Amino acid sequence: MGPDADVLVVGAGPAGSATALLLARRGYRVVVVDRARFPRPKPCGEYLNPAAVAALDRMGIARSVASGGTSLSGMFLAGPDGTAAWVPFPSGRGLLIPRERLDHAVLSAAASAGALVLEEFRVDRVTPGVMPAVTGRHRGRTLRLAARLVVGADGIRSVVARHCGPLASPADVRYTVGAHFEGLQAPVPRGDLHLGGGWYAGAALYGGGFGNVVVAAPRTLFRRAGRDPAALFHALCDGLPVLRGIVRGARRLSPFVAVGPLGHVRRPAVGDGLLLVGDAAGPIDPMTGEGIALALRGAELASDAADGALRGGPASQAALAPYERARRAAFRDTWQTSRLLQWIVRRPRLAAALFRRLADDPTLIRALLGVVSGVLPARDILLAAALARLVAGPRRRG
Repeated sequence: MGPDADVLVVGAGPAGSATALLLARRGYRVVVVDRARFPRPKPCGEYLNPAAVAALDRMGIARSVASGGTSLSGMFLAGPDGTAAWVPFPSGRGLLIPRERLDHAVLSAAASAGALVLEEFRVDRVTPGVMPAVTGRHRGRTLRLAARLVVGADGIRSVVARHCGPLASPADVRYTVGAHFEGLQAPVPRGDLHLGGGWYAGAALYGGGFGNVVVAAPRTLFRRAGRDPAALFHALCDGLPVLRGIVRGARRLSPFVAVGPLGHVRRPAVGDGLLLVGDAAGPIDPMTGEGIALALRGAELASDAADGALRGGPASQAALAPYERARRAAFRDTWQTSRLLQWIVRRPRLAAALFRRLADDPTLIRALLGVVSGVLPARDILLAAALARLVAGPRRRG
């Protein structure tokens, strides 16, 4: 008896749905399963940098996705001492869009390309091998689905990933907590990054006082907060001078949602009959908003690797190995830059000096934004030189 599909994708977030879309277009029989029913709310990752928008454009769905969002020409950055600047992207445009709309749009595109979507499917068990399979509950019934390849795109706590190897997690991982608000002091649409004394916050501000605000802090602060995410959220916002004024008097529209651990962590991304994409392969600390861009670029790499392996026979770990190499080559600059910026954020005085230096040098801040937005390369020697300039202090004016 043959498999139920060529490719079974577990998880219908941007990484999984984009992988399904690209493989369905190549003519593979693709099934996507997810425990949620779409569209579903998810108060995080509502900022897409220019690299993410470019990936959607390569997939031919940028226009349809962007119709549900707000275009951005730059990003607003604020330091721990209140120094702030709005910086234009060196090229391309970003996008603010609720994850409810983004995820549904990409999943709908996959379905239109021929992928079969099974919502409300909870995966309980994964069987790797020559013909991998998943077993789970779908609307009251137990189902077992076999495929030539199972793609794990089921997030940080991936069920599929357990069969690929342990997650290498640093000691200083962060957790996030956030919600949607109205009455924010932000009349104009904007994407924000606020750095504090060892923590940071991101905000997707849609204009008219509505927006999504998420703070990210070390595990130690979350442990001290216990079961009170609201108290932690407001305490951290109070420690960010510019954000404090934005959220003052705002009314929360959705429950606080905590996510973690997040950090620069990795695990083996392939196994026999298994391939991981997105956060399942290892979540990066999303400080500068690379999350969706990495998910979409990862989907492109995954679809190429899956196609190459499936054309040659069984999708063994060895046949899928080129995917590991492609990921390292594609994401090396992003991983290095992320580690550098995380190191700086953990040192409040250095972070404050960084922002003062950035505000004093528009060319430098625009170049750094280009690197973290995925539109400029991060060469090691240039990055080192830039760091030296960043911490040297303001330029003297004649």
